[in-house]
Amino acid sequence: MIINDDQSPTTITVNGLKVEEVNTFKYLGALFDSGARYTTEVRSCILQGRERMGQLCRLWNNRTLSPKLKTRLIQTLVWPIVTYGSEAWTLNKELTGNIEAFGMWCYRRAMRISYVEHVSNDEVLRRATETRKLLSRIRLKKLEHFGHFSRHPSLQSDIMSGKMPGVRRKGGQRAEWLNDITGWVGESLPSVVNLARDRSTWRTLSHRIVDAPNGVGQA
Repeated sequence: MIINDDQSPTTITVNGLKVEEVNTFKYLGALFDSGARYTTEVRSCILQGRERMGQLCRLWNNRTLSPKLKTRLIQTLVWPIVTYGSEAWTLNKELTGNIEAFGMWCYRRAMRISYVEHVSNDEVLRRATETRKLLSRIRLKKLEHFGHFSRHPSLQSDIMSGKMPGVRRKGGQRAEWLNDITGWVGESLPSVVNLARDRSTWRTLSHRIVDAPNGVGQA
């Protein structure tokens, strides 16, 4: 798989055999694509989550289980599948919407609420005695991951905080992984790194961010 803005054909051979070029590649359970985007990966995780919800339909159809227990089962048995590797995702408005929609779909499915009933999301959450937590869980994983490599010298830390040589592509710039972190904290990258180096401060700030209604916190 080749990740490059230059779309010129490239041929690689090993021992005289041509290596097949692919557009997607799965490695350690994560799906990478040649566009270096996470749209395919997020959609794949959501699809796996839907399949898992279907496999557990006997639980959702069981009327003896309380709504609270069903939501805990969702968060334990389904959401870890969806959030696997999510600390590496770069979230945009579309992916954020997809994740939020899936979280609500899980609650509706577990509560046996059909969309044709025209029940609002707020009412679904009230019946489930829950709040929107899926996106918050992903944000927390990203913040914890950032804090971890900020406190420990490593190649990953050098890559994340370093500068890439070359010129920026023309037109609007794509969101970067660090844009999520700095946007949620509301500070510049050097300030965010300094905050993350104190484990206790960073933990408190991270939970304040994920608990905020708009997912944005201030140091």
